Amino acid sequence: MKKLFGFLCLALFVCACNEKGGQQGMQFFFWPDENDLKPYTEKTVPVLRNSLPGGSVTIRIYEDLPSVPYMSIVDFHNMMLTGAAVRGEWGEKGLSVIAPGGSALVNSAEETFSCGQYDSFTNLMGMVQPGMDNAYLDGMPFIRYSHTVSAGLPPAPVEFDFKEYGIDLRADKNGVYFPFVTLADIYADLYYHYAFCTGEKVIVADRDSDEKAVDAQEPSLTLQNLLTKTRAADMAEFAYKELCFVVDNFYGMPGRSTYELTLKAFGLDGTLEASAEGRIVKNLLLSTNPIDLAAGLEGLNIFLGDGGHTKLWKAPEILLNPDLPYAMNYPTLAELYRNTYKAALTNVENTNSSIFAMRLASYGDLDYYHKKGSTAIVHFDDFHNLDYAAWNAYYAGTGPLPTMANVSKQDQMALFLDALKKADEDPEVKNFVIDLTMNRGGSMDLVVAMTSLMYGESFSRIENVLTGERLQWFYDVDRNFDGKFDAADKDVHYNLNFGVLVGRVCFSCGNMFPAICKDAGVLLMGERCGGGGCGVGVYRTADGIQYQISSAHGRMSNAGWQNIDSGVVPQVLIQPGPDITINMEDGSTFTIPNLTGFYDLNHLGELMDEYYK
Repeated sequence: MKKLFGFLCLALFVCACNEKGGQQGMQFFFWPDENDLKPYTEKTVPVLRNSLPGGSVTIRIYEDLPSVPYMSIVDFHNMMLTGAAVRGEWGEKGLSVIAPGGSALVNSAEETFSCGQYDSFTNLMGMVQPGMDNAYLDGMPFIRYSHTVSAGLPPAPVEFDFKEYGIDLRADKNGVYFPFVTLADIYADLYYHYAFCTGEKVIVADRDSDEKAVDAQEPSLTLQNLLTKTRAADMAEFAYKELCFVVDNFYGMPGRSTYELTLKAFGLDGTLEASAEGRIVKNLLLSTNPIDLAAGLEGLNIFLGDGGHTKLWKAPEILLNPDLPYAMNYPTLAELYRNTYKAALTNVENTNSSIFAMRLASYGDLDYYHKKGSTAIVHFDDFHNLDYAAWNAYYAGTGPLPTMANVSKQDQMALFLDALKKADEDPEVKNFVIDLTMNRGGSMDLVVAMTSLMYGESFSRIENVLTGERLQWFYDVDRNFDGKFDAADKDVHYNLNFGVLVGRVCFSCGNMFPAICKDAGVLLMGERCGGGGCGVGVYRTADGIQYQISSAHGRMSNAGWQNIDSGVVPQVLIQPGPDITINMEDGSTFTIPNLTGFYDLNHLGELMDEYYK
């Protein structure tokens, strides 16, 4: 009877297409599954793009999944990349989605998506800089994308089998329809382009989005509001499936997660099913209670935590909150949480505060620039701070060049240029050290721009875990900061020996900066960096809770195409002093090797003199 039903539906399907011409005047040649024919309603909803009205789109609500909005993949692509003129063409194997960057094949009967040029097909970076590949750029005005060079095999085709996750694609003569959040996840990139559908509106963030920016457009997505609403059963089940799809396909496998081998072999669901604690987390994630979901996401940090890039839950700790029952109800999960993820974060916090105290004792003050004899040093504890308004005004010709005299001392490029100028103009200084011993990362734009001033090159090396490509992303840097990119930028040179001081805290871009410098022959001094090997991908659960993971789109590599997640090792190791015990503010104690000697400018100068002689 079921087969006869399918045959009759197919006959009606084909007749309807022949009668109306179908899309591109072609017949359907694939067998529709029964879910394709489930009843639905369509509605037109407004689009907010960066808080501004951005037209409207049509979404579908199927009766069997009333909490999960669906949207045509063609319409979604055209919404995200306005003016792309994407079209769909039916063929024997399904719907070919033809976009400026390539094409993808979608088959709702097989529940598959396949694409031979995935990065190009989903590329939204042309909105950031015209003609840009699907690379990374924060949009700082003194740096721009130049080109990409492949250093290995061409990209492998990307294939998503949604049947594996129980995620159902739907189709009719008008196209193929995906759950909206699935499309948003497929198109998410390192610039944090993302869209979310509440069922009543669509919110598009196409400028380096963050949680506050999206929440400001839709208050119902704030954590406070989400945690007060009971989850519908169809939403809870679907959201878990979607989370598994994202982790299995877009988690960058940086190298440090305890469960990474299991994740590679069995996926997220298999990893959770393999332990009692994992099964608890899975049950929490499937709960219709939003507080359960919060506890599940926080517990999931145990399995995916990789030093800071992956954060499934960023609100105050649910598992350790004495006012909630989870620590009592799930003691083994709470203990594992304390002993793994939470313990690692606490160790980082304690290490940071201890090293800060040692450095302050060595330098004597909080000034950004210090000098002793022939050696000068400048420190950066992150790569986050830039006065975008001042720099954008300068490059638009409406403001002066930002300097330490007219912008905040927190502006790291102005600070770096000022320190370089001081050292270069000081006849006594010949060694210039960049202290990253407390640097936990930030913008790659700043890393590439700063390192280019040191040795004249401006690129990064990444491996795309999803496609298998090894890529070098090249950039132009306005190295003389005259407001334009031209040949004169290559003439910038500082008559200084450069060195980088690194240590156990250096993470993410604080690990990438020394990796690039070491490959260029710049001296690294100190101890092995803390690591951090991936860019960050930002996603939302189907409910709307934002989370982040190490991204498969950009796993950072050194010149030998080795993953740098385990931390860059300096050419010259500085041995720490004997362990010391630090009294913490909460009354606890923390033991750490004495790193005071790392900040001895006389010794650093001697090491650089020996290296550069």
